[in-house]
Amino acid sequence: MTDISKAASWIFGPTGMLVLEGIKQANKLVDTAAEKGMDDLLAELAKQEARLQFELKQAKIAQELAIAQRISEAETVEIEEFYDLSGKVKAGVSLEEKSANVGILGEGTRVTKRIYTFKGRVAVTDK
Repeated sequence: MTDISKAASWIFGPTGMLVLEGIKQANKLVDTAAEKGMDDLLAELAKQEARLQFELKQAKIAQELAIAQRISEAETVEIEEFYDLSGKVKAGVSLEEKSANVGILGEGTRVTKRIYTFKGRVAVTDK
């Protein structure tokens, strides 16, 4: 067991070990594809990226479901959310007799804050 494996095992328990095992398997697939050639490597990298995006979406759904469950079971819920996703893009072209300039300028801000406070627990009774 490597030092990273030991650290993941100690810090994250079984979850850390599963994540580490997933990373090891992904690395093996990429290495195998790299040995076969560039086309296979690029195809494997595209598959890994698609898989990662799918798993991130699944994790987000699981997080939202867990929050919904906590909300339904809590006696009091306080939710405070801030979202400010804004951006500006400017593009310009200037042509002169002996030169041409093309430029793009982008600016963006992102403020995201989610605070959930769950107090108490509603007693569930069987009917």
